[in-house]
Amino acid sequence: MFADRAKIQIRSGRGGDGHVSFRREKYVANGGPDGGDGGRGGDLIFEVDPGLNTLTDFRHKRRYAAGDGEPGGKRRCHGANGEDMVIRVPAGTIIKEASTGQVITDMSYENRREILLKGGNGGKGNMNYATPTMQVPKYAQPGKPGIELEVLLELKVIADVGLVGFPNVGKSTLLSRVTNAQPKIANYHFTTLNPNLGVVDLDGADGFVIADIPGLIEGASEGVGLGHEFLRHIERTRVMIHLVDAASTEGRDPVEDIKIINQELQAYNPEIAKRPQVIAANKMDCLYGEDRDLILGRLKKEFESMGIQVYPVSAVTGEGVRELLYHVKEMLDKIPENQVVFEREYMVKEPDFANEPFTVEKSEETDGLFIVEGPRIERMLGYTNLDSEKGFEFFQKFLKSNGILEELDKLGIEEGDTVKMYGWQFEYFR
Repeated sequence: MFADRAKIQIRSGRGGDGHVSFRREKYVANGGPDGGDGGRGGDLIFEVDPGLNTLTDFRHKRRYAAGDGEPGGKRRCHGANGEDMVIRVPAGTIIKEASTGQVITDMSYENRREILLKGGNGGKGNMNYATPTMQVPKYAQPGKPGIELEVLLELKVIADVGLVGFPNVGKSTLLSRVTNAQPKIANYHFTTLNPNLGVVDLDGADGFVIADIPGLIEGASEGVGLGHEFLRHIERTRVMIHLVDAASTEGRDPVEDIKIINQELQAYNPEIAKRPQVIAANKMDCLYGEDRDLILGRLKKEFESMGIQVYPVSAVTGEGVRELLYHVKEMLDKIPENQVVFEREYMVKEPDFANEPFTVEKSEETDGLFIVEGPRIERMLGYTNLDSEKGFEFFQKFLKSNGILEELDKLGIEEGDTVKMYGWQFEYFR
């Protein structure tokens, strides 16, 4: 079955952790740090595939993840980068954040490939943290996590002209006659489920893309039947051909049919209802003599006064089709080619967390001494005035929020023990 909506879970790759190691070579008693950096996580990329026209593939697979970066190694070895994940979608796919419905990006026109989620950076190995005061850093930076998001994919077809009308008025037959598209054609009493696209070639003029929008019914704008699923495909079209069963082979009134469809368009999106349209009075091959003149006269009287041209056509015999297409081409030439692009409403944010490394160790040489080190600790001490009450209060909150107090508890620290941080020493109290 045709699918034009799908909800999927996507994730970019996690960066690999930095490595902690030290040179161990013959005749080198105390080698320096040589832990390598972790690899970068893979990106999550969306790409337009011209061979696709539905989102059916996403019904079978719902989770997509890029590769994680490999951790760094000893001897300054850099971890391998994670593999990118490329998700291929049809042109016209809009990607929205699932919980808010806000647009993240529109994969249409020039936007053929976009990195939606960037992979996490790899962590730095301990070789990066050697300083004159800290020549043996026993810590490395963890890799940054990837970004995870649930997104909604919506397909809105890209066509110059939309072919609209009630089910079974001959839209598929007309499309097959004027383009190389091959829609399934039969006397369905419901509707085609698949918006079919085709290119109309005209002698002596540029062609245009036409979409057979599945048949609309009364109440479509309120979601009756598959209303919303179909109406969204009209949003990018510049002109609409309103196909109507002039012969009333299904027992419906053609004038009322047109009014009902226009009301549904107005209720769904007033901007769409204002777009230029032309009426194609189809199945004229089933009408003869006075009946033919009567129905054509009624349609023209009702709609040509509103500036909407009426063309008698037969999708089966080809009558009037050429005149209709050249009129549509003239309409397109007068309308500015404004591309309908859905603007970005949602910005993907990278995870906000401090991932600079630190270590908490119990001294093997001195009883009751615990050593806390790392660039995060060193930086905090550099901008905090520990002699002031507020500064010391900030320092305590820092130890708690970063999990340092928890680590000290795990190592069995007791009241009265000493905590050493670079040039500072503190007596521990609960």
